[in-house]
Amino acid sequence: MTVLNTPDFLTVPAAASTPRASDGLRLKRRDPTGADGFVDGGWWPHSLDLSVELPQLLAELSSAGHDVAQVIYNPTAWKPAPRTLAAAGRSVTLAPSTGQDAASISLVDRAGSKRTDLVVVPPRTDLRVAERVLALAGLGGDLRRAVGIIERANSGTQTPLGDAVPLDPLSAAAWETDGGRGLTG
Repeated sequence: MTVLNTPDFLTVPAAASTPRASDGLRLKRRDPTGADGFVDGGWWPHSLDLSVELPQLLAELSSAGHDVAQVIYNPTAWKPAPRTLAAAGRSVTLAPSTGQDAASISLVDRAGSKRTDLVVVPPRTDLRVAERVLALAGLGGDLRRAVGIIERANSGTQTPLGDAVPLDPLSAAAWETDGGRGLTG
């Protein structure tokens, strides 16, 4: 496993209880009517076992009108998974691809015309960092890819003018959705 092995600076202490998939879905989706970005939201699974984690995610997406037929994931980032999975009342194909960014998964609809890309927050990530990743992944118009969003959540990033962007997700979201800082002259 590579990217989803949580770096030490993201990890909660080993003594902390390990959540289970039944503890609730941790998903933040970008408003589809908002500006485009490279990701459509963020997902914070409780483990690296797709056969345990995907059914709840797929059920939620199905209830929101997404007819997912295929999940593309990087096999180096997850535990071994079956080729198909029964979820949301149908069979879904799990498609391992080393070309897939290890910090994301892609969900493709039955027609093959709609693709949803989610940033995957490593399961043992510190709560504060994970919440920032999910908040950033849900912003419309963010042109960062999955790894860039995770990196931005971990440390203050520099704006084009060189000063740090606040890491508080609500302040950052309000600042970003309000047009951000305009460049002058």
